Amino acid sequence: MSDSGKALVPEDGASELARRLREAREYVNLSQQFVAEQTGIPRSAISDIERGSRRVESLELKRLAELYRMPVGFFLETKPAAELAGDAQDPTIAALARATREMDDDTKGELLRFALFLQNFEPKEEGQE
Repeated sequence: MSDSGKALVPEDGASELARRLREAREYVNLSQQFVAEQTGIPRSAISDIERGSRRVESLELKRLAELYRMPVGFFLETKPAAELAGDAQDPTIAALARATREMDDDTKGELLRFALFLQNFEPKEEGQE
């Protein structure tokens, strides 16, 4: 990347961004090669980004987020998941909170990733491909 290139995350947030990008790719079961082919980002760059050894540019992050069907903000968010959950007075949210109370952190994280995936999933209408 040139000195004038726009990178998104400062050094201290690079490892968290890298982790979220890798987990999102793995969650939707995509290979780095497939991601490279779909986004035009070289596979070696995908690997470097996911290791945190290369910064991700804003347009790259946008393409990755679209492919993973996640909002860009998910990758950049610094708030804990509990703050992102919304209004706890909503009965559905309260029921979900109760249902997850006994889950371990890994399971809760998996559930959150799935919920975000569903939130951003746009089913195709009949006749579309």
